[in-house]
Amino acid sequence: MDIGAHQGEFTAHALDYFEPERVWMVEAIPDLADALKTRWAADTRCRVLPVAVTDRSGEVTFRINRHLASSSLLPVDAGAARHFAKDLSEEKTVTVPGVSLDDLFAQESIAAVDLMKVDIQGAERLLIQGGQDALRRVSVLSMEVLFEPLYQGCALFGELHELLRPLGFHLHGFHGWRRGPQGFLLYADAVFVRV
Repeated sequence: MDIGAHQGEFTAHALDYFEPERVWMVEAIPDLADALKTRWAADTRCRVLPVAVTDRSGEVTFRINRHLASSSLLPVDAGAARHFAKDLSEEKTVTVPGVSLDDLFAQESIAAVDLMKVDIQGAERLLIQGGQDALRRVSVLSMEVLFEPLYQGCALFGELHELLRPLGFHLHGFHGWRRGPQGFLLYADAVFVRV
């Protein structure tokens, strides 16, 4: 499952490397979700879900930023721009369907997920809060985690780690480190394994 699929980079690699039976791509930005549907229209293993994963189901406001990859349910923190040489300002908001991870698993009749990638720009706490049952059916979780408050109200790595431990996840490692101009860690992809 690829949550925050964006342009499908992770899914493309997963299809080649793992040859999965089924892939769910979740993308909240309507134009990107449409492009994913077009790109994988002929691959019966792939299903695109044009929703935002959050703590409860219902319509949500999604913030689309000038730097598209930074778009989020949460507003960018005022101090975040100093860490990046990109315009992170909010361009517009759109109303999109929101769904909890538990409801998504129920709607899609998902019994288990071997690998879940989560890249939702600071909204990870919301996913965990709305996915207490679903996450117990995930074997490996690769989640982008923040070490600095890049989004208003976001959870940093320490809090996310503590939220995932009771669900049986153990930290396996990090990759994709990103540092700010002063050398401090900003974010990375954390890999958790549930045992």
